[in-house]
Amino acid sequence: MKTRSLGESFRCAFQGVLFVLKTERNMVLHFIAAGLVVLLAVLLQVSSLELMCLTLAVAIVLISELVNTALEILCNIVCCDLEPRIKRVKDIAAGAVLVSAISAVIVGILVFWPRVISGIRLILKA
Repeated sequence: MKTRSLGESFRCAFQGVLFVLKTERNMVLHFIAAGLVVLLAVLLQVSSLELMCLTLAVAIVLISELVNTALEILCNIVCCDLEPRIKRVKDIAAGAVLVSAISAVIVGILVFWPRVISGIRLILKA
């Protein structure tokens, strides 16, 4: 097997991400949510530590979705029939995405909720 250059490796990786963005609705939704998280983090001026937590949470969701899609494609190549064990693999991979997304929502609530409540209190006092 031919060794790839570093640039070609990055190009292949970006092609993989773009493929998933073009073919998976959930990945598009995750990217939109990630953009909203970044926008909210800037607007609410979160701390560096909070931004790090938000970034890790978002990254884990995106990585989970990428791995889930790769596993689904591989499962479809290995077995075209409705094989119960293949379904189990796909369900577990989808479950990993679900757990990561729920965890990311919890991180978002922990970071943003106190600021939202403070903002509401300021508006009500005015």
